[in-house]
Amino acid sequence: MIVGGNISIVGKPNVGKSTLFNLLVKKHLAGATRKPQTTRHTIDGILTEDQAEFVFIDTPGLNFNIKKDFNRFLNKNTLGAIYDSNVILHLIKYNKVDKDDMKVFENIKDLDIPKILVLNKTDLLKDKNKLMGILSEIPEEFAECYNEIIPVSSKKAKNIDKLKKIIKTFLPKEKNYSKQDIISHKSFEFFIAEYIRESCIRYLTEEIPYSFHVEINKFEDGEKIVSIAATIYLSKKNHISIVVGKNGKMLGKISKASRICAEKLLEKKVFLKIFVKYDPKWKEKKSFLKFYE
Repeated sequence: MIVGGNISIVGKPNVGKSTLFNLLVKKHLAGATRKPQTTRHTIDGILTEDQAEFVFIDTPGLNFNIKKDFNRFLNKNTLGAIYDSNVILHLIKYNKVDKDDMKVFENIKDLDIPKILVLNKTDLLKDKNKLMGILSEIPEEFAECYNEIIPVSSKKAKNIDKLKKIIKTFLPKEKNYSKQDIISHKSFEFFIAEYIRESCIRYLTEEIPYSFHVEINKFEDGEKIVSIAATIYLSKKNHISIVVGKNGKMLGKISKASRICAEKLLEKKVFLKIFVKYDPKWKEKKSFLKFYE
């Protein structure tokens, strides 16, 4: 019999949730960079294999230190995904449980949902013989909340299949199973915008990634080519020249990286045109905030 359900991946910012999510769904759906809070949305990815339908949900990092409306929206989205889960994966760095990990823990510890503690970035541990000692140092009151604890390396794709096998044991049976012939409930337009955001975050300076928004203005799916127009909205006027770059080189770099990802997803040639505009109040507008609900 088929089993299936929602598996939320949660944790503080910058612990590798999106990289793990992409490995689990076997597709590049979520933007994954080294910079914190790359993810702004809850993103679902559907994988059917081994008599199971996994609906993995990548979530924005829970950040209780910033009190702005935008961060409250992100936290609300993450907590909503947690409450709708059949299984919770709490991702932390393998060698330390810090105060931000504890804040996430406080929000999930009393939920009657199977929880798996995933210790990421074990590739940074040179002497693997020390891993058991590190595991024994996890605070008892923290560790006993979880049904399973597993070390992984998202970077090296280690223990990913073992993690899926553990998740499967906690998924409920699907009585009226009907296979979903989709990879996500998000639209293709959504993922194109995410690819553009990911490219901007990867190539631009530290300040800019948190001061822009991407909107898809046109998505025309032709027989052989998909024509897409997008706009990058910036909150600071002097950022326009940085995003565009000398002779348009930076924007060209961003466009090329985004287009390559889009073509892999859509399995077609893509024509992508990106515009850059100044809008200092995009975070305050209801239309933008609604986009993140």
